[in-house]
Amino acid sequence: MDPNPKSFPILSYVMSRLPKVASFKAAQIPHDHDDIEQPTPPDHSRSQRDDEVELMDRLPLLHRPALLSSMAASIADVAQTRSVLRTIGDRPDHESVDTARVRVAEIDEDLARQIEEIEAAPSSEEGDLLLWRAEQEEECRARAEREKVALRAVIQLDEMHESYERLLREAEERLVKIYDAEDVSAMVQEEGKEVNDKVIAVLRQGSEKDLGSVDLSGQQLKYLPEAFGKLRGLISLNLSDNLLEVCFRVFSPVSIILKFCGIYAF
Repeated sequence: MDPNPKSFPILSYVMSRLPKVASFKAAQIPHDHDDIEQPTPPDHSRSQRDDEVELMDRLPLLHRPALLSSMAASIADVAQTRSVLRTIGDRPDHESVDTARVRVAEIDEDLARQIEEIEAAPSSEEGDLLLWRAEQEEECRARAEREKVALRAVIQLDEMHESYERLLREAEERLVKIYDAEDVSAMVQEEGKEVNDKVIAVLRQGSEKDLGSVDLSGQQLKYLPEAFGKLRGLISLNLSDNLLEVCFRVFSPVSIILKFCGIYAF
């Protein structure tokens, strides 16, 4: 039920700390027993511990309690779905699901054949022929439905787990965006320089989606945060009519088109 740390590293890390995050939010002060920065519980395997060490080296801001709490709030739907699936059961194997689908199809085919035979056969009893056929049909349908109950349960359980997998992928993408936004803010703060509001807005927008082209011309910029070098999908950046001196270092070794005072630089 838990997300695979290899496929969903951030999500796995956050969900492994959900109880501690909740305790932290309730108390607002981390204690020894509920500190969300506590080491991994001892029952984790060595491989899991190694994965978390690598993750923290790559994403050090995950140590921040406020960031972790924000991430936990954004994946409430995942936690709820996991709880439901834990109650219902593990995902059935592919062979069981395939067998169930085939058997359901066979039952439907048998039912269709039986109904055809009922409609073609004369009544074996005196009375209303239509009534007799309706009763026979109803009996056949009820029998078929009873046979399909357990089979449908297997298929539906598999479909629920498939939906959960999609939910995990979407949640991991959300967490990446939340982290990127925090990372951008942290980089700007660490550089300790006043940053234009439009620049900050662009950085935050760029942490959520690929921007492609950005126009910051005529903003009287004296400084461009290094966080711009982390924007994914940025192809063209117009910095003409500003007061910048040098900003090539921000983008190295990224290939990007920069425009200064009407001249494009590569």
